[in-house]
Amino acid sequence: MTDKNTKKTLQLLLSGKSIKYKRYSGKHVFVIEDKVIPLKKREKSIQEFKSIEKKFGKKPILAFVPKKGVSYILFLFYVKNN
Repeated sequence: MTDKNTKKTLQLLLSGKSIKYKRYSGKHVFVIEDKVIPLKKREKSIQEFKSIEKKFGKKPILAFVPKKGVSYILFLFYVKNN
């Protein structure tokens, strides 16, 4: 479950009302409390996730900050391992 600060930061960021919006638009970010941390490439992002989890004692939320005026389609796939 997310805390109140994380929810507020995430809502402001995704609505485009945050002062941090322009810096992160079109990028994947980790959001935890009032912090927004841009996602690094490949394995570095996994290491960063673990270090954030260790530092804050909870898992960060992974989010994509959309650019204004661009439509996105999200596809979710479920792969069942036999």
